Amino acid sequence: MLPRRTAGKVLAAVLLAAVLPLAACGSRLPERDFAGPPAAAPGATGGSAPPPLTVGIVTSVSSVLGTEAFSGPLYGAQAFFRALNAAGGLGGRQVKVVTCDDSGSGSGNQACVHKLIDQDHVLALVATSALDYAGAPYVSAKGVPDIGGEPIGTAYDRYPHLYQIYGSSEPRDGRAVGWNGTQYATTEVYRYFAQKLGLHSAAVVGYNQADSARYAAQLVQGLKAEGYRVLTETVDFALPNFAAVAAQLKAHGTQLLLDAMDTRGNVALCQAMASAGVAVAAKVTNVQNWTARAGSDYQAVPGCLDALWATADSRSYEDVRYPAVAAFRAAMKRYFPSREGQLSQWEVEGWAAAQWFADAAGSCGAQVDRACLDRYLQRPEPYDAHGLLIPTGFTPKPAPTGPQRACLDVARWQGGADGGWVTQVADMDTDCFQVPALPYRS
Repeated sequence: MLPRRTAGKVLAAVLLAAVLPLAACGSRLPERDFAGPPAAAPGATGGSAPPPLTVGIVTSVSSVLGTEAFSGPLYGAQAFFRALNAAGGLGGRQVKVVTCDDSGSGSGNQACVHKLIDQDHVLALVATSALDYAGAPYVSAKGVPDIGGEPIGTAYDRYPHLYQIYGSSEPRDGRAVGWNGTQYATTEVYRYFAQKLGLHSAAVVGYNQADSARYAAQLVQGLKAEGYRVLTETVDFALPNFAAVAAQLKAHGTQLLLDAMDTRGNVALCQAMASAGVAVAAKVTNVQNWTARAGSDYQAVPGCLDALWATADSRSYEDVRYPAVAAFRAAMKRYFPSREGQLSQWEVEGWAAAQWFADAAGSCGAQVDRACLDRYLQRPEPYDAHGLLIPTGFTPKPAPTGPQRACLDVARWQGGADGGWVTQVADMDTDCFQVPALPYRS
């Protein structure tokens, strides 16, 4: 499968957020959100129900970034499994879900992994979203399939048996990340805004911090490859002078704005832009920030909110015209009704990860084991989670050379603070471009 640009973007954005000195915010998720499905009911004939299939979900819920930063996949996967169990399970077998909050630390992650594998004897992990996936080598060494995880770090680009939600054509031999330490990012995001909106002037704003600087450099590389005239602005993390940045954006005639900052920095930049009378055609964020909370995050800066766009490799959670999205929304409303105003694209991807497990397990017949799951995940046929993902897979290929076909979903926030994400493409499976794959090292 072609290299996915989303993994690199999410990796950089989360690594940046991880270094921000934020205090823990919000409360821990209620215990009911970590509860597994109800015990399987006795069979119709009065005999015992077949044993459940046990899966584990590792999530950095109580990390320093707050309970919302990484919990989206947890909600989406649990909603899927609860709906599946309510419909009879897999071949009459319920799916037992065991969750573990690793608190966003490497030691916590290792403790979760050992508990789920050694004590709970999970068949697989599903929808992992871990800030520090320190337990990845153990998961791989034990041959436990990790299905549909979010590639926050580089573990999914290195180890066998780990299957990120966006697919991968990397060797994943347990040694180097990517191809001998080199990964590739395609440029379809920049191509989209150049071709569809006619934009040609861009700016990238980042902090004077290592992770931010690396991500910003990757953005600049991609923009320049697509022919943009690029302004690069770096601000001091402790004392950012966003007024000076806004003045430069205005002088540069910036049309497309990208950043390597946290939400707090983005809102402050937007406030400075408003004061300076600066408007852009598009302010683009990534899948991790594709949430219903964008309205409240940017409500004080309507100019930026009206220009806010997001891109992803998954179907928008707003697109209920698609049966799989409608099923997701119905299950979320039934099992997590309080989430209606907090939905996110990562929740859709958590649902898709659980669907991937279910389809893999369903292919095994009566003998559902790890080897069978691996065979399904490694099959050459692309997988789309019933239309929720751009077709993807895990067939290793040589490092990319020349133009690559890359597709994306695109949405724009509309309707002010009480609005939502409106899809801007006819179909993400056909919104595709032949673009270069640019090398970078993590």
